[in-house]
Amino acid sequence: MMFASLLLALAQPVFVDDPQQYSTWLQHGCRLQQVGHSGGVPADHTEFCACFDNSVSETADAATYRVFALGMQGALREQSLIEDWEGARDTAAAEAAAMPPASQAGFTQILQNSLMACLSLSYQGE
Repeated sequence: MMFASLLLALAQPVFVDDPQQYSTWLQHGCRLQQVGHSGGVPADHTEFCACFDNSVSETADAATYRVFALGMQGALREQSLIEDWEGARDTAAAEAAAMPPASQAGFTQILQNSLMACLSLSYQGE
């Protein structure tokens, strides 16, 4: 039984615990999503996405920031910077589900406040 548990643990994807990497993942995903929503090219959304990332990182605790970054990469699927985007998606979902209900309840507020804080920097098209 212990051997099976060890094998299961080894099969789980391991993602770096590095806030700088989370920032890269979150900004990358933000730029791609903004192109889909507002047009332009990813570089057009750099200022907005840097602001958004900064706001999220300052507002969210470390675990929530990680969940957002992994979840963003999982949502991007084949455009993800993480080759195992399914693992990123599943890890984000599992880590979010393991958080206390009060933390989970704050997710939407963190994202909305961060978006509103950076709205003036959003790409307005050509």
